[in-house]
Amino acid sequence: MDLKLFVVTFFSILLAELGDKTQLATFSFAASNRHALVVVFAASALALVTTSAVGVLAGGALARLVDPKYVRIGAGVLFIIIGVATLALPDRKRQRAFERLGLELERYAAIEKCKGCAKFQAVIREIAAHGHPGLRNVLEELKVEPGEQHEPLGCENCSAERIRALFESERPKT
Repeated sequence: MDLKLFVVTFFSILLAELGDKTQLATFSFAASNRHALVVVFAASALALVTTSAVGVLAGGALARLVDPKYVRIGAGVLFIIIGVATLALPDRKRQRAFERLGLELERYAAIEKCKGCAKFQAVIREIAAHGHPGLRNVLEELKVEPGEQHEPLGCENCSAERIRALFESERPKT
């Protein structure tokens, strides 16, 4: 095994992947599924291995058609273009991107806050009592044990009330 190639490849991919959208997606899945971290890790690792395999196969096929020197030059030029574009982005656009990221992270934090709310859990139990088979799995995912719940926070835009209203409007009248 070519140890130098292994180390260079490992650290190049490691540095390229830190903080990119794949890692942020994994972060959000882990935050939303704290009780299934091993599953999130296994799924994200398998996805990264799969994309790497596609890259290796595509790179191998491309090397048969084009001199590998030109492939390296093309990859280097693309990295430079991406780097220059990142540096050239006006601060305003970059700030908006961070604001969108902040809002998305706040949304995930709110989801976790709602999930642990005793009022939200009461609505989940009400809906589960109707025994709708299409909702069984998602309701099970949303269930939080009583000891892990917190008192309702009196949120202005209460998700428990929105879900209850939606359920009441959609369920068949008996």
